[in-house]
Amino acid sequence: MKKIVSFVLVVLMLATCFTFAACGKKDKFVAVDATDLLKEDFGIAVKKGNTALMAEVNKVVNAWVADGTMQKYLDYYTDLADYEAGVEGVSKPEAGTLKVTWDFGNATEVITVYTESGFAPFEFVSNGKVIGVDIAIMSQVALNMGKKIEVKDVLFDTIPTCVKQSTGDAVGAAGLSITEERKAEVDFSDIYFSSTLVIVSAEDKAISSVRDLSGLKVAVQEGTSGDLIISNAATAKGHVYENEDGDEVKVTVSDTTDIRRYKQYTLAYADLKAGRVDAILMDKLPAQTMLAVAD
Repeated sequence: MKKIVSFVLVVLMLATCFTFAACGKKDKFVAVDATDLLKEDFGIAVKKGNTALMAEVNKVVNAWVADGTMQKYLDYYTDLADYEAGVEGVSKPEAGTLKVTWDFGNATEVITVYTESGFAPFEFVSNGKVIGVDIAIMSQVALNMGKKIEVKDVLFDTIPTCVKQSTGDAVGAAGLSITEERKAEVDFSDIYFSSTLVIVSAEDKAISSVRDLSGLKVAVQEGTSGDLIISNAATAKGHVYENEDGDEVKVTVSDTTDIRRYKQYTLAYADLKAGRVDAILMDKLPAQTMLAVAD
């Protein structure tokens, strides 16, 4: 499974640095694949013990990854998010054979989908509704089970707890990376996407490692892998990653590093452009989408 996902993503990850300019702005920003950052795997979080729902989620996830449908959804929703944001040169994408609407008929049983809508292409708001890759996955799961979905847009760092405390069928579908901490609260589906974290900063002083964040003002979304990495690096525990030789390396930053936590990446990006923070630590694909958006 992991090998399939990695193969699908090769084209996306050939370059190590992407440059974008905000329309009408002087500043340019880059998203750099730092050598001391980790790769992370995304999964759908399911309430512990709900084996029936987990089986149905894995059925959709595995089929879509194997036949290329997952990549098609990633491409479609990336282009749609860019188009709706007014990115220059991006036309409205055609769905083609992709299903982008689901008719749940008279279904009364509900699967509650907890998400955070500021993470295109996985979830974003279009015409007042939350759509995206994760919503597509769970819509198909619900259709297969004769149920319907109810999307709840919540704070990102509360999603595992929301799933854990829910009654009935519930999942967290929000580009959630699979971590040991989260696995203590929820079960995870098979991997449907593997992502790289990047450091977003001004082009004229591009930052290419966690070490170089030392002493700077660093923005993260609260509760994300980026938050965990820089928080650990700011303590004696350090951020530990595996290098190309398979050796574990510990990275630390000084206690003068100013970690600023945001509820949404859009707020962090606004502060980056205004010079109130020096860098954002975040996932690569949403960073590409974010930086491509014309103001």
